[in-house]
Amino acid sequence: MSKLRVIPCLDTANGRLVKGVRFANVRDMGDPVEAACRYAQQGADEICVLDILASKQGQEPNYEILSAIRKSCAAPLIFGGGVSSLDIAEKVVAAGASRVGIGSAALDNPELVRRVSYKFGPAATVALVDVEEVDGEYIVLGAGQKRTERRLLPWLLQLKDLGAGEILLTTMQDGQKKGYDLPSLRLATSSGLPVIASGGAGKLEHFLEAAQNGASAVLAASLFHEGALTVAQVKEYLRQRGVEVAAAGLDLSMIRFDERGLVPAIAQDVYTGAVLMLAYMNEESLRLTLETGYATYYSRSRQALWKKGETSGHTQKLRELLYDCDGDTLLLKVEQTGPACHTGEPTCFYRSLKALPGERNSGEGASILQRVYGLILDRKAHPKAGSYTNSLLEKGVDKIGKKLVEEAAETLIAAKNASRDELAFESADLAYHLLVLLANAGLSLDDLYAELSARHRP
Repeated sequence: MSKLRVIPCLDTANGRLVKGVRFANVRDMGDPVEAACRYAQQGADEICVLDILASKQGQEPNYEILSAIRKSCAAPLIFGGGVSSLDIAEKVVAAGASRVGIGSAALDNPELVRRVSYKFGPAATVALVDVEEVDGEYIVLGAGQKRTERRLLPWLLQLKDLGAGEILLTTMQDGQKKGYDLPSLRLATSSGLPVIASGGAGKLEHFLEAAQNGASAVLAASLFHEGALTVAQVKEYLRQRGVEVAAAGLDLSMIRFDERGLVPAIAQDVYTGAVLMLAYMNEESLRLTLETGYATYYSRSRQALWKKGETSGHTQKLRELLYDCDGDTLLLKVEQTGPACHTGEPTCFYRSLKALPGERNSGEGASILQRVYGLILDRKAHPKAGSYTNSLLEKGVDKIGKKLVEEAAETLIAAKNASRDELAFESADLAYHLLVLLANAGLSLDDLYAELSARHRP
């Protein structure tokens, strides 16, 4: 069973920390950066940052505040508010969020949850669900706290199926300090998803009640902002009453470092599955990797930390970090920028010791799709005279679509001719024009992969 987490919440508006009662009568509570640092020092397991104006006003989030908090505070950050597209979710993560909160946008576009979950994983996808009790039923609230026609449990089950990894459940008791809404909490936990209880904490006993009713974490704002309680006091109170609470910061107890304090770390391309390199990490470099989102290793020869790509620009952006059954080997799934090997090769494993006869070597494999798509995007951003790709992009979807249909017909003819070489040639043309169409529409290969993944779930 997971240990209970204690999460302070920072509602922000126009760069300031604010708080209201039942989402109204908002008042200024100070500097969100200073508050985040204070809560991190008190032992917060995570800090939830919510831009309360973004969704209501149809704006993008305040990335500057998120970035400023990330630079000043080491605690993991959940960020929500205004996340209405995968592109915005990517900007939120780039600005420093460890997890992405998706709220009212999911009501109009549930597909967004699936795409964010595919891109960053269920563990990094938090569904923000606001509810109000109406005639004995819990009704989901949309932007501006407007009632929708959705009921709580069916909506949570749908979110679970879409790939949400956790629910942040906020009730209309928010700010009233009367305690969490325990019936809604119990109903939410029956979905099988872990639930962060939010809304109404007013004293220490309320945190214990939420823990006893199945909460995976307890969230509060006013109590912490006003100095009535600290995160450390809440944790100590719960601990004394038999609740297992998470240790502050990142728990690395499952990792078995060797006698030198090192653990081997394998980097794998998240798009192609290609093994890029093997390096080593110590505890400090592992923590930096998890906190910054970029691979940092430990050099055994120099006996120093080194961030991959710090001088070359060939960085490895972390998408997922796994450990093996024995806890003595790490696997980093990364977005590799440029070649991974110092020789300029895409991967350090480019020399063959032995190739079995009669089989085709893997070569670039699926990575060629990503490389061609990258070249198309480059042409889109930096047009080149005489470029066939640019001629297609300039004429738009009608021209691209016409070519795509032509190539599909030629691919079919090749298949009917039973010519393997001809079919491979025409299929490549078809794939290229499909990539141009995706680039023209602003879709990434991740969008395509997410759709395929959803159709082929076990």
